[in-house]
Amino acid sequence: MKVRIRIETEFGWGERRGHDISILERSLTEASAEELGLSLAEGKIILREIQRAVLQDQVEEITEIERVCQTCQTYLPIHDHRSRRIDTLFGRVTVQAPRVRICMCRFPGFPECTTAFSPLTRVLPGQATPEFCKLQADLAARHSFREAARLLNALTPCARQNHTTIRNRLASVADGLETRSDDIQEGVEVQSGGPEMTVFLDSAYVRSRPEYQKRNFEVIVGSIESKTAKKHRFGLSLAGVDHPLDCLKSSLKAAGWRPGSAMTVLSDGDPALPRLVRNAINGNVEHILDWWHISARIRHVETTFQTLLSQLDNSETCDVEALVERLRWRIWHGQTHRALEALRILFRFAIKARDCAAGETQEAALSVAGRTMDLQTYLTHNLSALVNYGHRRKQGKAVSTSRAEGLVNEIANVRMGKKQRMRWSPRGAHRVATVRAAVLDGRLLTRGPNAA
Repeated sequence: MKVRIRIETEFGWGERRGHDISILERSLTEASAEELGLSLAEGKIILREIQRAVLQDQVEEITEIERVCQTCQTYLPIHDHRSRRIDTLFGRVTVQAPRVRICMCRFPGFPECTTAFSPLTRVLPGQATPEFCKLQADLAARHSFREAARLLNALTPCARQNHTTIRNRLASVADGLETRSDDIQEGVEVQSGGPEMTVFLDSAYVRSRPEYQKRNFEVIVGSIESKTAKKHRFGLSLAGVDHPLDCLKSSLKAAGWRPGSAMTVLSDGDPALPRLVRNAINGNVEHILDWWHISARIRHVETTFQTLLSQLDNSETCDVEALVERLRWRIWHGQTHRALEALRILFRFAIKARDCAAGETQEAALSVAGRTMDLQTYLTHNLSALVNYGHRRKQGKAVSTSRAEGLVNEIANVRMGKKQRMRWSPRGAHRVATVRAAVLDGRLLTRGPNAA
């Protein structure tokens, strides 16, 4: 049997044009499972030929429309024809793109002017279609550059890809995302009094390439949320951009922040994280210490005290056990000073138990003293960031940076973690983090048609 594939184009002015795409031959007497339907190779060839025919016809119709002057309705002549190579998801296509002379009504008094323009360049200024660029960047943000190139070569009829092409494409898309984020906010700078916003921040460390003379560098990840806007994720390498504060401010604006908006920052206690937001907006922020990190340290104190009290037979253990049980409740309800006083009592009890005991009991007392001092120091250093977590939770507000903890894995560790055995430049890590955040938010799929 023979299968003839032919497509027909109908232009806007009524003309019809046919294109013979391919002929498939199948033997029915010696049929095999491999010959049933289309093979991947045949599908690639057919898609590539369809893409070439459709693109060339589209260029012709766009050119005919652009040849009519919008001012005086003159039918403009063709200046010349030039070959234009376009990378698409269905193959690299070379089309003949005419250039149209600019109408003289735009240049009165200069009849010798022969300036021309390309209608195709107005529609597609780059050398690749936006869909192809998005897919390249998406795969590069999820997989290694070599693996992304292998997937594209194996599954699509696009031109042969390599890791360098994929890396460069991701870089151009990342730069385009940052530029577009700045452009979108043009004209709204004067507005103020936006919605209350909450920023969840955390950081991860990425292995540095040898030429940067350091072992690791920091990548900051975060999530910006408000009641009136969709969650906005971002990734930022402080060493990978020239103006990190401007980059963070652009992310805040894209999430809906305006000068005068109330800003709350939740972090694990690193003072550099809320300071970064404070400097970016040039205003005050409310810093809240993440409850999860507090809870983990409280759990360490509770566990070590259970071990110590089980080895002691003392009349004071009942009072100490009650203090340990109330410790979490006091911190949760904002009674920080009472909690610190209880920690001082627990520390003195542990030191006294260490001096009066020996062997395993002494080791348990030393462990209790260390865990108690660790929690006390952590709370003291972050005293201004401690709030009434119970009241805040009743109001439906966040008390934990669990969202940011998950983003560390989603943005940084999965693609750039130590298990990947990769080394990164700060700029390269920043670009990957930017694109991964856009992929997770769905922003990469909603970019304009002229995206890089």
